[in-house]
Amino acid sequence: MLASGVSRSMRSIEMRIPQGYYTDVESWRIGPELRGKKVHLVPIASTAPEARRKKRAEIAKHYHSRGPFLFLHVTLLDNRSEFSAPLEFKLTREGADYVGEIHGATAIANTIAYMSEAFDPISIYLGLTRRDLMGQALRYLLFGEGETGLMVYTILLRYWEWTPEEDVRPLIFLMSD
Repeated sequence: MLASGVSRSMRSIEMRIPQGYYTDVESWRIGPELRGKKVHLVPIASTAPEARRKKRAEIAKHYHSRGPFLFLHVTLLDNRSEFSAPLEFKLTREGADYVGEIHGATAIANTIAYMSEAFDPISIYLGLTRRDLMGQALRYLLFGEGETGLMVYTILLRYWEWTPEEDVRPLIFLMSD
């Protein structure tokens, strides 16, 4: 059990997405429009348009960000014990913004980090909960969900150490829910 726990905790901070696929032609067409510091990445728990409007208003109020947003919703696999799985992503436009729906993820934080590297956003707005860290860590290790904001940051830092580049990294904002 101890070896399994240590192994899972080490894997939890790895960028372990083997590949991703667009689900349709429209997504394949939109994808290149988003790359290269063109959007702000905003992971969001709900797929409802009202949740996106509310989050956009909150970000605009506190951060005065300009430019389009890519709202990203991640759906986990039913079998979360998988080490890695290919992602399927669908992209759509919603006014000036974009909506990304990701299916087939093994962990939310790993998926957000992967999408950040795939799209190279201007900034990333990550939500933080007000729950205790130990409970969050256990939820993340056991179920692939929990305090994803800090885990995304940790995964990206580790990935950036392995892949030095001259490119400017995205700004990362941690927002309290």
